[in-house]
Amino acid sequence: MERSNRSRVKLLVSFLPGVHLRQIQRILGVSFSSVRYNVDALKRNREVFDWRVSGRSCLFSSGVSEREKILYSHLRSHTFGKILRAIAKDGKLTNHQLSTITGLAKSTLSERIHNLLEVEILMTSFSRDGRVAYQLKEPERLLPMLRAADQTVLEEAADRFIQLWDF
Repeated sequence: MERSNRSRVKLLVSFLPGVHLRQIQRILGVSFSSVRYNVDALKRNREVFDWRVSGRSCLFSSGVSEREKILYSHLRSHTFGKILRAIAKDGKLTNHQLSTITGLAKSTLSERIHNLLEVEILMTSFSRDGRVAYQLKEPERLLPMLRAADQTVLEEAADRFIQLWDF
């Protein structure tokens, strides 16, 4: 049974780059200790690697580049994802437009935008009225990744419920 779960975990990590342990547990319907045990075995065998982002461990298959790890980890974050999806939909947005569309506080938005500029996911440009605007730096690469990282409303609700009990 361990072998079967291990291969299922490995397959899931390859299909969902940047997935975290709780998501694997929920998707596969196995205990958290089973997930951790199998992930640890896969890490020892260098079949998967974890990468820490904002205190969360994201899992990747062995062939994923550093650039892809950065992109996937930001896409799987709820707040970063909200910002990136809004910009992807409209092409170019100012701080005010992003704040209105995402509902994020200006301080949160400013911090996340700064981070996305720093890792070169976004770039600055100007809106028609001369304000600073943001757009995706590599839209041809990011748009398919955004679509792949999208979660359903039900998955998001389950994630939030799990976070309540994640001690």
